[in-house]
Amino acid sequence: MAADEGQVVRVAPDALRKGGYAFIRGNPCRVAELEHLAKATANGNKRLRLRGPHVFTGKVYEDTLNLTAGFHGIDVPLTSKAAYGLLDCDADTGFLSLLTDSGDCKEDVGLVRNAEDGMFDEMGAEVLRRFQAGEALRLMVLSLLGKEVVVGVDVDPC
Repeated sequence: MAADEGQVVRVAPDALRKGGYAFIRGNPCRVAELEHLAKATANGNKRLRLRGPHVFTGKVYEDTLNLTAGFHGIDVPLTSKAAYGLLDCDADTGFLSLLTDSGDCKEDVGLVRNAEDGMFDEMGAEVLRRFQAGEALRLMVLSLLGKEVVVGVDVDPC
């Protein structure tokens, strides 16, 4: 398996959905394209083509899986999402101070940086820009494989 036993499950190809998560070439990715390929011959193998960006780096991975011979399922990371209020954002390091629903402070989440230039990714840049503009923000944080990444930002209604 690609990661710890408790954080990954194997699923049948029919259980995968576009917008879900799967390991593509051993990398945790969001499934952007999911295509069942036609058999090359009458007795050919069933194949599935997966394509999607890496969850943490954004690099796009693609793979074609043979679903017939020796196939035992597709590795899928277990994920969870939670919404937090944004208290503070460090513009230099990208670390965030978040407020949980129970009123506790969570400070172990950071914004993602691009591997090429070291700048914040599109979501990180938006969070930083809106926070510096004085907006009260609510962030959606995706947890998978023991890491957390901001996947959504909205105005905090409170």
